[in-house]
Amino acid sequence: MIRSLFKALRVALVAWLAVWAASAVPASAAPCASNCLQPGDHTIWTWSGGLLRSYLVHVPESYTGQDDVPLLLDLHGFSSYAADERKWSGQLRESDRRGFIAVWPDGMALSWNAYGCCFLGNALMVDDVAFLRTVIGEVKRRSNIDDGRVYVTGISNGGGMAQRMACEAADIVTAVVSISFPLNSNQCRPARPVSVTAIAATGDGTINYYGNSPPLGLPNVLLGIPLGVQGARESLASWKRIDGCSDELTRVQLRDDVRLEEYRDCRGGTRAGLVTITGGTHVLYSGYVGLGYTGDYVAPIDVASYMWDNVFTY
Repeated sequence: MIRSLFKALRVALVAWLAVWAASAVPASAAPCASNCLQPGDHTIWTWSGGLLRSYLVHVPESYTGQDDVPLLLDLHGFSSYAADERKWSGQLRESDRRGFIAVWPDGMALSWNAYGCCFLGNALMVDDVAFLRTVIGEVKRRSNIDDGRVYVTGISNGGGMAQRMACEAADIVTAVVSISFPLNSNQCRPARPVSVTAIAATGDGTINYYGNSPPLGLPNVLLGIPLGVQGARESLASWKRIDGCSDELTRVQLRDDVRLEEYRDCRGGTRAGLVTITGGTHVLYSGYVGLGYTGDYVAPIDVASYMWDNVFTY
């Protein structure tokens, strides 16, 4: 009888350990079961925070739904649209080339509520983190996304929003690349370490590479407009601290006018980096037309391919 009791206890213990082990391992991605996204372009509307929001989705022709793929959110800048970012950022081309699903959400009133920027999104405290979480969740339900390869990038105000996602959605976001906007906050406390790379130009006449203090004693932000902004190198130092990186800084001269500085020994295998373009401009997309740009600017590096070759994995 005692032997039978021990046997029963052993069976129960093995069963309990199996259940515990299963619950301790994150669920892997699975093919979509219903309302699945098919290759092509889609415009999707959703409610978030009582607001009707929209986003564009591109599913590459190579996608079959059987294998999990990366997901990229690509955020437009202030005064711009999702369609503009889709046209100029280069991520549409990279999606077809590398096989990831690309998403271009639209900010409210052409803006995002990033740290200290911009306009109505910031002034009205729109919960854009919740919106982008909803976008990620909806796309994951309608496709086969690798939970370990969910990325966010963006330019200017969109770059600031990407950094905010690194701070407040690190539980679902793996890595972030911000173009032409620093972290600009001392309140960043991500749930886990997340890799963040910034790409910034010393000739940026909109968001000063070296940072600036607000004039005449004004606040850092006035009506959603950033009057003071953190410098690019101060932003890198912030991410070094946030990600718990060692003091070892790797420097690589990518071109005569492009330098990479990167902390590679950080918690959780993450990295914190800064790509500095000497000279350059605010919008680092070659051929961009709009906001005073005439289409003749040629960036020294293609930022879309750079981030997939050096920061993201596919």
